Amino acid sequence: MTLGIAFMTGILGSFHCVGMCSGINGGYFIYAARGTRLQSMLSFHGMRLAVYAILGVSGALVGQVIVQSGLIGKVQGLLMMLAGILIVILGLNLIGVLKWKKAEVKPMVSVSSLSRQSTLSSVLIAGLLNGLVPCSLVFSVAVKAAATADPINAGLLMVSFGVGTLPSMMAVTLMGTSIGRYLQGGLIKVAGSLVVVLGLWTLYEGMIFYDVMRGLANW
Repeated sequence: MTLGIAFMTGILGSFHCVGMCSGINGGYFIYAARGTRLQSMLSFHGMRLAVYAILGVSGALVGQVIVQSGLIGKVQGLLMMLAGILIVILGLNLIGVLKWKKAEVKPMVSVSSLSRQSTLSSVLIAGLLNGLVPCSLVFSVAVKAAATADPINAGLLMVSFGVGTLPSMMAVTLMGTSIGRYLQGGLIKVAGSLVVVLGLWTLYEGMIFYDVMRGLANW
C-alpha cells in the first residue's frame, strides 16, 4: 500500500465513514453550532486523524494491528455506546427536556448559548470518540499499514487515509453546524430531535458491535 492508495481508499470509502460516524460528527456540531469556529472543526478532525495514526504506529510496533477484537473490541463498543448516550443527552438539552445551568452565568447572558460553546476540550473529546468508532474500513487499512512493520510509514498511511475521508466528513460537520446555527425558536427543537436520533443510532451501532465482539473475545 502506498500513500496515494491509502488516500484514494479514504476518498472512495468515505460514504461508509459518513454512515458510521455521522451520529457523533453531525450530532455534536448541531448542538455546539453557536460556538463552532473553523479551529474547532479542524481540531475535531485533527484528533480523529491522530487516533488513526496511533492505530497504525501501534500496530507496526507490536507486529499486529490493534484490531476490533477481544477486549479492545469490546472497549470500542462501550465507548461508542457512551458517545451515543452523550449525543442523546445533548439533543434532549436542545429540546428542553434536560437543562442545566452554570452558577456563574450573568442574568443578561443566555444560558443555552453558553452551554453550547464549542470548547477545545469538548471538541477534542468528540474527535477522540469519533476516531475510536469501530469501523471495518479503518481497520482494513490499519492491517495493511501495520504489515509494513515501519511505525513511521504505518502512521503516514493511516493519516493519508484519514485525509481522504475529510471532504465527506467535513461536509457532515458543516451541515451539522449550519442546521444548529440557523434554526431558531421552535425549529431548534426539530434540530434537537435530530440529534437524539443520531445519538440513538450511534448507541445502537455500539450495542451491535459490542455483542459481536463479546462472541469473539477470549476474555
